[in-house]
Amino acid sequence: MKTISLNGIWQLSGKPQEQDVDKIMLSAEVPGCVQLDLSREGILPKDLFMGENILEAEKYEDWEWWYSHTFTAPEEREHVFLVFRGVDCLAEYFLNGEKLGESDNMLIPFEFEVGHLLRDGENELTVHITSAVIRAHETGYDLAQIDLNWRGDATEQAVRRAPHSYGWDIMPRAVTAGLWRDVQLELRDSVRLSQIFVDCSRKGQYTLCYEAESDWSAFHDMEIEVEGGCGDSTFHVRRKMPHKTGKLELSIENPKLWWPYGYGEANLYSLTVRLYRAGELIHEANTHFGIRTVELDRTDMTDGVNGRFRFLINGVEILCKGSNWVPLDAFHCRDRERYPEALALVKDIGCNILRCWGGNVYEDREFYDFCDENGIMIWQDFSMACGHYPQNEEFCKKLYIEAESVVRTLRHHPSVILWGGDNECDEMLFGMGARPSQNKLTREVLPDAVRRNDIGRPYMASSPFITDELLRMQGQDRSETHLWGPRDYYKSDYYKHSKAHFVSETGYHGCPSLESIKKFITPDKVWPYHNNSEWILHSSDQFGNDSRVMLMEKQVRQLFGEVPTDPEDYIFASQVSQAEAKKYFIERIRLGRPQKSGVIWWNLLDGWPQMSDAVVDYYFTKKLAYNYIKRAQAPFVLTADEISHWNLRLYACNDTLKEKSGTYRVTDADNGEVLSSGVFTAGVNGTFKLDEFPVFYSEQKMLLIEWEVNGEKGFNHYLCGYPAFSLEKYKSWVKKLGL
Repeated sequence: MKTISLNGIWQLSGKPQEQDVDKIMLSAEVPGCVQLDLSREGILPKDLFMGENILEAEKYEDWEWWYSHTFTAPEEREHVFLVFRGVDCLAEYFLNGEKLGESDNMLIPFEFEVGHLLRDGENELTVHITSAVIRAHETGYDLAQIDLNWRGDATEQAVRRAPHSYGWDIMPRAVTAGLWRDVQLELRDSVRLSQIFVDCSRKGQYTLCYEAESDWSAFHDMEIEVEGGCGDSTFHVRRKMPHKTGKLELSIENPKLWWPYGYGEANLYSLTVRLYRAGELIHEANTHFGIRTVELDRTDMTDGVNGRFRFLINGVEILCKGSNWVPLDAFHCRDRERYPEALALVKDIGCNILRCWGGNVYEDREFYDFCDENGIMIWQDFSMACGHYPQNEEFCKKLYIEAESVVRTLRHHPSVILWGGDNECDEMLFGMGARPSQNKLTREVLPDAVRRNDIGRPYMASSPFITDELLRMQGQDRSETHLWGPRDYYKSDYYKHSKAHFVSETGYHGCPSLESIKKFITPDKVWPYHNNSEWILHSSDQFGNDSRVMLMEKQVRQLFGEVPTDPEDYIFASQVSQAEAKKYFIERIRLGRPQKSGVIWWNLLDGWPQMSDAVVDYYFTKKLAYNYIKRAQAPFVLTADEISHWNLRLYACNDTLKEKSGTYRVTDADNGEVLSSGVFTAGVNGTFKLDEFPVFYSEQKMLLIEWEVNGEKGFNHYLCGYPAFSLEKYKSWVKKLGL
C-alpha cells in the first residue's frame, strides 16, 4: 500500500451557523482545530491557556466551518481511498464538487473510495463541519436522559465526541472543531487483508484469523504465507487460500511470553502475512503480537477478605501500580507531539498499568506500541463517562460501529488487558436511583461488539461496576472502587479502612511550581488565591465555584496546622501533602497483599495548566509526588506499615518473580540513630515482614529506609506521627531524601 499525506496548510472559512453573514477566511493547519487556527490569526488570544482566555473560545461553538485543499491525484485510480483519521465532529465531505458522504463521530476514522472521482491535475477536497452544540440542541431527549444525568445537561451525550470537552473537573470547556488527525490518500492492493489477528488465548495454541478484501475471482490459485518471530523463536507456514476468510494454526516452539513490567520481558513477535496469486506476491501486511493470557478474577462484593479483584497474566497474579491516563491536551490535535515526553514519564515513574479513562479520546497507535514494548498494561475504557447516554436504536447502532472500529484497531496489542464499558456511569445511575443493569449500551451493545471482534480479553461494564446483586446487598463493599470520598486527611478512616481489593481511581491535590503558575495566571492574579477567578478557572471550574481551590487549602492546613502566606511556602506545603498522600495510597495497597491487588492513582500529567491531582504539570515540570511515587511503586521496595501495638512494622514488597536477598537499615533522619537493621530474604510476588521496632504516635520524625540487593541500592522514607507537622522541619527532611 502506498500512502500520500494530505496534511499541511489548508484554507479555512467559517461563520455563525444558520446566519446569513460573510465568512471569515484564514489558513488552517491539518492536523489541527479551528480554535488554534483562530489563535494563530489573532482572532482569539495567542495563548488560550493564559488567564481566562479559554472562555473566549466559547464564542465559536455555534459556528460552521469549511476546510478546503487542492492536491494532485496519483496516476493510479483503482482502489484509492481517502482516509480521515479523526474529524471533529459533524462533517460532510466533497471531492471535486461530488459529495462523498458524512460522519458524526470524532473518535474513529472514516474513509471513502474516491478513485472514480479523481481527475488529472488539481483536485479540490472540501470538508464542511457543523456545530456539535447546535446538533445537540436540536436533538430530542426522553425523560430518563433528562432525569438521570447528574451533570444536569443531557445534550453533552448526544454527539460522539470527547466527553471532557464540555468541561470537567480536570479540563476546561473546549468544544473544538477541525481535522484533528491525519488526512491521507491510500493506494491499496486489489487483494488485501482487511483483518489479521493471532489468538493466543489458549495455552500452547496460536491461531491466525484473517479476512481478505477482493473480487470473488481473485481467489483462484491464491496462497497465503505467514512468518514471524521473537529472537530465536520463529514460525512459518504457507498454504492455499481458497476463501476470503480462514484460520491458520501457527507452530511456535519455546514461546516467549509477554509480561508486564517487573514480572519479566515484554516479548513481542513480529508478524508478516503475504498473499500470492500464481506464485506472484500481490500483498503484504506487517504487525506484531504478544503471547500472553489475561484473566480478570473478580467478585461483585467483598468484606475485605472474602472477595477479590485481580488480574492474572499468564496465570500469575499481577500487583497493578499505575496512573489514570487522561487527555494530554484540551486540543487533541496536539496529543501526538506530547507523546515522547509523556510516555517517557510513564516508564520512568515505574507504571505497569494505565487506565485509559472514559472521558478521553482513544489514543494513537504510538501510545499502544509503546505500552506493548515496555510491559505496560492498558485498561481501556470506551469513551463514555459520568452520564446516562441515549438508549435509542440510533445511538446504539452508532456506538456499536465505534466499538467495532476501536476493538479491531487495538486487539492485536498485548498491552490491552481489559475493555471497560465506561467511567462511573453505573455510579451515576445508582446515585440517581436507577438500576445500572438496565443500561443497554454497556450490558448489550458493547459486550456484543467485544464478543464478535475479540478473543481472550475480559470486558467489564463500568468502573466501578454495580450489579443488581450489589444493589440488593446493601452495606457490602465493592471489590473495585474509586476512592475519592471526603478527600480529607489522607490517613483518615475512609482511606485506611477501605475494603476494596482494587482501587482504580484515587488522588490528592498539589500546586504546580510558582514558575509554572506564572505561565498561565496573569501577573496580578498569581497571588493570593482567595476570591481569584483565574485560580478558580484553572482548578477546572467554569462556574466560579472555589471549592477545589479551598479543598487544597484545607489539606495544607490539615498537614501543617496553618496555611502559609508566602506563595513558595504554600506551593511546597501543597506538594508535600500530595506526595505523602499518594505514597500512602500506593503503599497501603502493597502492604495489603494478598487481599489487595492494585491501585491506579489519579494522575500522571495535566492536559492543561491547572491546580490538580497530577504529579507533573502541563509544562512537564514534576511535583514532589513524582519522585515519591517513583520510589513507592518500584518493583521491589521496603516500606513501613502504620504503628500498631506500640511498634512500627517493616516490610519488603517484592512484585517480581525473583527472590530478593540483601541488607537493610532504618535510621532517624534527625540524629542518625539506627532503629532497625539486618539481612533479609523476600520471596516472590508478595509482601514479607522483616522487623518491627518501637515508635510512639506522638513522635514526629522521618525515618530513612535504605537497602542493598545484589549491589543495587534502594531508598524510601516514612513520616512518623500525626499532624500538625512543622513546615520548616519538613523542609530539612526533604534535603535528606536525595531529591
